Amino acid sequence: MQVDWELSQSLTSDGQGVRCACILPPAVADGPDSFRVVTGNQGGGLCEYGVPSGNINLIAFQHNHSVTALLSAPSSCADENHKQIYASGCKDAQIRLFNGTSHEVTSTLTGHEKPVTSLAWCPKPSGSGGFPYYLVSGSWDGTAKVWDVDRKVVVATMPNHENSVCVYGISSSPDKNKIQVATGSAGAAQNNQISGFTVRLWQIDVVTGQVQMLHSVANDHGGPIRDICGITVDGKNYLATCSNDGTVKQREEGTGKSTSTLTLIPEQSDHPPMLLSVVSIDSLLIGSAEDGHVAVWNLEEQVQPQVILHTECVWRTVAMPNGDFGTCCQDGTLRIFTRATERMAPEAERQSFVDEVAKAMQKKSSGPSDEEVAKLPKWEEQRQQMIGRSEGQVQLFQKNGRAIAAQWSMASRTWVEVGEVMGSRDSGTIDGVAYDHILPIEVDTTGGEVAKLQIGYNNGENPFVAAQRFIDAHMLPQHHLSEIADYIQQRVGNSKTTLGGGGGGPAASSSVGGGPVAGVPIASYEHLPSKTYKSFEISEKSATATFEKMKTKIQEMGKLSEEQLACVSSLMQTLAASNRYHATKLEDAELKVLLDMLEQLPPAEAFPFLDLARYAALHPDGASTARASYWDRMIQKVLNLSEDTSGLEGPAAVAIPMLSLRVFANCFKGGPGSLQAVSSSLSPILGRAEAHSKSKNKNIRLSVATVLYNICHYIHSNPSVASESIVLPTVTTINTIIEAKTYETEALYRSMVALGTLVMSNKEAKEAAKAARLSTKVEPAASPHTPQAKKLAKEIYSLLA
Repeated sequence: MQVDWELSQSLTSDGQGVRCACILPPAVADGPDSFRVVTGNQGGGLCEYGVPSGNINLIAFQHNHSVTALLSAPSSCADENHKQIYASGCKDAQIRLFNGTSHEVTSTLTGHEKPVTSLAWCPKPSGSGGFPYYLVSGSWDGTAKVWDVDRKVVVATMPNHENSVCVYGISSSPDKNKIQVATGSAGAAQNNQISGFTVRLWQIDVVTGQVQMLHSVANDHGGPIRDICGITVDGKNYLATCSNDGTVKQREEGTGKSTSTLTLIPEQSDHPPMLLSVVSIDSLLIGSAEDGHVAVWNLEEQVQPQVILHTECVWRTVAMPNGDFGTCCQDGTLRIFTRATERMAPEAERQSFVDEVAKAMQKKSSGPSDEEVAKLPKWEEQRQQMIGRSEGQVQLFQKNGRAIAAQWSMASRTWVEVGEVMGSRDSGTIDGVAYDHILPIEVDTTGGEVAKLQIGYNNGENPFVAAQRFIDAHMLPQHHLSEIADYIQQRVGNSKTTLGGGGGGPAASSSVGGGPVAGVPIASYEHLPSKTYKSFEISEKSATATFEKMKTKIQEMGKLSEEQLACVSSLMQTLAASNRYHATKLEDAELKVLLDMLEQLPPAEAFPFLDLARYAALHPDGASTARASYWDRMIQKVLNLSEDTSGLEGPAAVAIPMLSLRVFANCFKGGPGSLQAVSSSLSPILGRAEAHSKSKNKNIRLSVATVLYNICHYIHSNPSVASESIVLPTVTTINTIIEAKTYETEALYRSMVALGTLVMSNKEAKEAAKAARLSTKVEPAASPHTPQAKKLAKEIYSLLA
């Protein structure tokens, strides 16, 4: 009997969605690890993990945009230096080659016009010399390219694909100057539907650059092709493609014709999820889906796949050298799964993962949470003031502690109560309006970033009406109407209602424009809005030494009992060893010491515990939902401690305001528990930032700017929380910063991103910024600083002009 796949390790970096991963040899031959995994994330960062140790190395290089593909050298490379090479594909349209030992960029390959979506190796003809593989890349620009990594040049270009391209290197040809490559495309909008998604087999002359399309198979999937790989079944080589239609097709390697189809239909859904990636391990085929499903098919036994559900989208899976596989999840975690009992995680950790998924699914299937209900407008007090925009508009209200839905009647000019909101599997609200379905969708901005948006749809509604509402709200080009409507139909299983005979065709991609990540510009802003929360962390290299010094200082104080010292020592050990990224736990007693000391000690002696609190806020377990009440108490203590710092002297005069602000800043980024707590105290926290906005200390100035940045990012992500008591003081404080002309480049940049993000999110903020004449101040303020700051200032000016 086949053993099921079970969780082996969970590796978390900075909370950014993990988009891709690749495998490197161990850093030390006789070290603790069998291999290393490098991950690339939504924020453009790279992170290296040792396996099985879990040791983490945050790679210094930062991409300009999201990392969309990673590819390490094949294990068959004989040269040890060749084995260390790996490549990244990025939304800035560039491919970078790295040295796997130093993680430095050795070369940059420029030639694609739009973001890179896929990377693969193709063997060179024997006797070619140098690195034994050509690099093949696919892009949103509708082309695939073959690169010589030794000469750093394009060998050939395969043109005229339908939007996004995925690639696979088949082999070298009998002709020593030729290679063969397979590509898949995402399709294009034609006659009110997405079609033209095509598998192509190419032959490339690597000497002349001439390309010849040998075979093509179009439209045998029901949606855009998202990934392609090679598989071996009964000793014979095949291709496999996956699609938005929820299927994987096994194909003849020589012709691309489909020989069999695998379909993923989860128990929790009545329609297949969109499959984003597919990878093979021996006779296994592993597909990942945008709704969090991972399916493992055994191609030889032809049994039902094992399905492993994740909390969020799984962008890609990666095969491990030991037969395990990893999943790259939007929740910021790389998880490794195994069938080897000796490598399975402890039962408690596996159960925790199952519980986490169950909780996420329960949240999707329930109505609004207590916190969400509390933020809704009150039925008794606000229904008279709120005016509906159209007949039948649905709005959520809070009535007697429950969420109710009401519809607007144009005739009576009143809201008519419909009933209590009970929720459905994917129900929810957008800007306070209730919908039976909230559907995720991505749209590219001209700056290369991906805007993650949501479409609201109600059962029985014409999908074209919902699509038009979405287009109007986000000012998208009108020609995407049918494409978005098709996507809605595919997601909710409604193919009956059409407009003008359109629709009902193959499903559209979850990314506007078709394909895995293809889209259309919705704004011309490169730096706005803010992409994620900022935090104050500690490097792994300095963590141990820093905590040792802190521990010595605390011991010298002589204020802690032996038991408390033991708790502090244990806490420091966990934070230093994992630097927040390991799947470790923080004990209640360890966290309690921090609260106790902040309450008992005078400010001059309390700041080491403030420092520990800001690191604890970044630990996944320390900042979990279960810790929300703890962080409520912590934030109140920090607010009290920092209320009046005018009488402080010595190190505490700087440390207390700086560390207090950094505790607040880190709570935004740390996790759902700390975020819930900090978002409940925005007004007093903003007051602390305002009080120190004219500080003469550059570390305090950076802390002020970061708190403002995170507050504005939170408002942008949660527009319903914006109120005059938050918005207006924020604009006033940023105006003070810009007028002061004392802020260093990074602090000024964060302050200005905060301003631009808030102005984009809130019309009251925009009016306040105009009243303060900030449009005339941002460019002069940025002029002494970097080109990046100057570009940002121009974007803000365009928003306010």
